[in-house]
Amino acid sequence: MPPASRRTESGSHRGVETPASQGQQAALRLARRQFIGGVRVEMQTLASELGVSRMTLNRWVGSRDRLLGEVNWSLAKPTLDLCRRQATGSGVEAVAQTLERFIATGLASPFMQTFLKQEGEIALRILTTRSSELQRNYIAYVSDLLREELPGPVGDLPIEDLAYLVVRITESFCYVDMITGDAPDATKVGAAIRLLLS
Repeated sequence: MPPASRRTESGSHRGVETPASQGQQAALRLARRQFIGGVRVEMQTLASELGVSRMTLNRWVGSRDRLLGEVNWSLAKPTLDLCRRQATGSGVEAVAQTLERFIATGLASPFMQTFLKQEGEIALRILTTRSSELQRNYIAYVSDLLREELPGPVGDLPIEDLAYLVVRITESFCYVDMITGDAPDATKVGAAIRLLLS
């Protein structure tokens, strides 16, 4: 690597200028660490800590919404996998238990509650809309879960549409306090999914 490529954007030799993919991973790791610590993820602060400009950070990770979506999915995916392994039985019961446990874990997570409390509208946009890739990834995960656990089709809906409905059920009971003011209840997630899929 030529010596010039080992400079940071400021021209100093404090750090190594990384390729975009490595920079993206570094940004994700730092943002995730801040998020878990209950610290609001700010793009300018993140760029400064990484030793790059805000423009470079934006090239690496896109918008703040997109970055927060990546952070949340990096936490959600292993949690879903764990809940899936912990679920007993098979079929509808496995689906219901997996997603009920997943929502219960989110509701018990201090950093998720901090995020929802501090940035309610932004959080809902990131977690439940196209603002990030998170919901698309979540729906794809549930689609795979349904394909593996259900013996056949449920009604006339394509599996992706059914997965979308299931995801909306989990979101409704997870964020119900922000929608209607009622208390979130993960057990209702399992009950509603059993009713829908049975």
